[in-house]
Amino acid sequence: MMNLLIIQGHPDRESFTHANAMNAMREAEKAGHQVKMIDLAVDDFDPILRFGYRQHMDDESAPHHFQELIQEADHLAFFFPVWWGAEPAVLKGFLDRTLTPGFAYHYESPTKIQHLLKGKTASLFITSRGPAWFTKSPYGAVVSRWKRLVLGFSGIKVKKTLVMGDMNTKKNTEKKRQAFMALSAKELQ
Repeated sequence: MMNLLIIQGHPDRESFTHANAMNAMREAEKAGHQVKMIDLAVDDFDPILRFGYRQHMDDESAPHHFQELIQEADHLAFFFPVWWGAEPAVLKGFLDRTLTPGFAYHYESPTKIQHLLKGKTASLFITSRGPAWFTKSPYGAVVSRWKRLVLGFSGIKVKKTLVMGDMNTKKNTEKKRQAFMALSAKELQ
């Protein structure tokens, strides 16, 4: 049994990504895992880091709650689409406001960084209108950026990445979507 935290990063609760995250959560619970979810489509959360890291915002309750959930988790599962070569703004804001200095990393010196979330692992479940191979490639850079610069910078090791490409095209059939959902759920069991 593991403590699993699912971060659903699509802003539309009617999306395929949201349905995939919800299905994965149900199946992980059936498998006996302790599962919690951050659902950025419904959570009351201001994703804008208005002052950078120069000063705290008036309401830090959501980021602090998210940090507590991350601390409790052994494994994080991120579900999100790729738009304009990156995650949606609400998920980027989640990263900006949650993976903060002192929580996710610490600069001991200009060249030495402490990765404060070492020991945690993650999975990425990504959808893209472009082909899956492009999203995984150095040209698309989404997967490598998340592995090295987003989660890796915090010490979180990405164990698995699943990408469903060709969303909203004729190549993406209902049968392929159902197979992707089943595979996503299986990866978290």
